Amino acid sequence: MSTTSRNRNLLFIIAALLLTNIAVLAYFLWIKQPEAKHGPDKKNGMSDMLQKEVGFTDEQVAQYKQLKDQQWTTIKPMFDEMRKAKDSLFRLLSDPNANDSIINKATDAIAQKQKILDLQTFNHFKKVRALCTAEQQPKYDSMVQRMFRKMGKPQARRSDADKEEKK
Repeated sequence: MSTTSRNRNLLFIIAALLLTNIAVLAYFLWIKQPEAKHGPDKKNGMSDMLQKEVGFTDEQVAQYKQLKDQQWTTIKPMFDEMRKAKDSLFRLLSDPNANDSIINKATDAIAQKQKILDLQTFNHFKKVRALCTAEQQPKYDSMVQRMFRKMGKPQARRSDADKEEKK
């Protein structure tokens, strides 16, 4: 494989990992700190959405909160490992002896950690879906799809948002 082709593949892998990481991190920050995203009156962001949009009962919300706490306990160390792996990768910037194979090994380690994190997140959403009744499942599916579509969009700057409100 030529160096140009290897570099192109490496850049593609890094870009894909970066985008995936940003999306997953944004999601978990939104869930963990909903008041920062939705204002002070929305302290239970996802729980409120599940009640209002999906129709969760108080019992279902309590079960969801248990799952959410378990999920955070599980993924927090994964985020820490991911941060360490990325730190190791970017420390290679200052290493004049870092060749493509070393960089590829570091990005492969990040990719593996990201895969595990994404699978854990997917399984968490499956568990939450299992709390839904048959009537709630389509509403839940729709809400999750909307949520992930929003995560993929860049956020407008404040001045742009202000201009839109004035129209």
